[in-house]
Amino acid sequence: MANSSVRYVASGDTQEFAVTFPFISRTHVAVTVDGTTAVFTWNNDSLITVSDPADITADQVVLIKRTTSQSTRLVDYVDGSNLSESDLDTDSKQAFYMAQEALDELTLLDATINSAGALTIASGSVETAMIAADAITSAKIADDAIDSEHYTDGSIDTAHIAAAQVTTAKIADDAVTGAKIAIFDDSYAATDTHILVADGTDFDNVAVSGDVTISNAGVVAIATGVIVNADVHGSAAIAATKIHDGTISNTEFGYLNGVTSGIQGQIDGIVSADISTLDDDNFTLQDNSDTTKKAQFQCSGISGSTTRTFTFPDASTTLVGTGATQTLTNKTLTSPVIDGTWTSYTTSTGKALVMGF
Repeated sequence: MANSSVRYVASGDTQEFAVTFPFISRTHVAVTVDGTTAVFTWNNDSLITVSDPADITADQVVLIKRTTSQSTRLVDYVDGSNLSESDLDTDSKQAFYMAQEALDELTLLDATINSAGALTIASGSVETAMIAADAITSAKIADDAIDSEHYTDGSIDTAHIAAAQVTTAKIADDAVTGAKIAIFDDSYAATDTHILVADGTDFDNVAVSGDVTISNAGVVAIATGVIVNADVHGSAAIAATKIHDGTISNTEFGYLNGVTSGIQGQIDGIVSADISTLDDDNFTLQDNSDTTKKAQFQCSGISGSTTRTFTFPDASTTLVGTGATQTLTNKTLTSPVIDGTWTSYTTSTGKALVMGF
C-alpha cells in the first residue's frame, strides 16, 4: 500500500475524492486524471474537488500524489537559534516523507521490491505503452473476454467472418438491397406496380406494358380492344352464350354449320323444288299485316306410309272446313249424303232436290 499517494478508479458520479495521506503543505499534493494533470480545490485537508476535467467518467483513473520538496530544505538550522518542536517535526517529516515517496516511487513505477531485492509488478500497473506491439497472443486472452466495445469501427473484414456464419437473424430488416443480390440489377427499387423480369443475367424491375395492366395488389386487367382473332386459341371452344346478348345456344349456333353464304339471301332465294321435305311443326304461315295470325298444316291424320296430295283449283278461293259454318255457292254435289233433320229448304224453278232415304 502506498504511503504518499492514493489511486481511485472513478465511478462517474462524483468529482470529490479523499486525501488519505499526511503532507507538510497542500502545495506538495498534485492530482492527475488518466495521467493528465487535473485542476482541483481543497474542501479540507482530507477532501478535494476536481474542477477540470469537469466530468470524470466511469473507469477513469484519479491519482492523488504527494511530492515533498527534494531540492529545498524546509528548515534551516542557525547557530544560537532556539529549536522548536514544530521546526524539528517539519525537518524530520521532510526526510521521512521523502523516504516514503522514494519507496512508493518504486511501486508507482509498476513494481515493488522486497528486502531481498525481488521486484514484483504491481497489479493493474501495466499500461498500454508498456506492451510491445504484437506482443499479446491469443493464448494470453481469456475465452469470451473481448466484446464489441473493444473492436475498432469497421475493423472486422470478410476474412475474419467464418463461412456460413451470417444468419437471417443477423441481418437488419429491409437491409439487403438489390445491389447486394446477384440476381438483381443494381438499380433494383420497389417501384409501385413494377414487376421483376429476368434479362438472362439478373432481374430488373420494369413497368408492365402492352395488352395488360397490373395493380400493386397483383390484379391483372386486359386492356380494352386489344384481343384479336389470332389471340384466341383454336381449341378455345367459346360458348355461343358469349356472343351478342347470349340468347343463342350452342345447339342453335350449330345449325349454321354448312351455311355457305348469307342466310337471309338464301331464304329469299328459296324457289320451287329447293325444299323437299319440312316437318309440319316447322312450317308456319303468318299474316303479312298481323304476324300474330298464323296457320300450320297437320299431317297426323294421314295413314302411315301414305302421301296425300292437295290440288289447288284454278281460281282464287277460300278453303272449306268441315268444322266451320260456310255458304257454298255454285257447288255441284255428287252422291251427297245428308245426315240430320232439315228445317227448311227452297227450290228454284226447274231444279229438283232428290233425297234418298
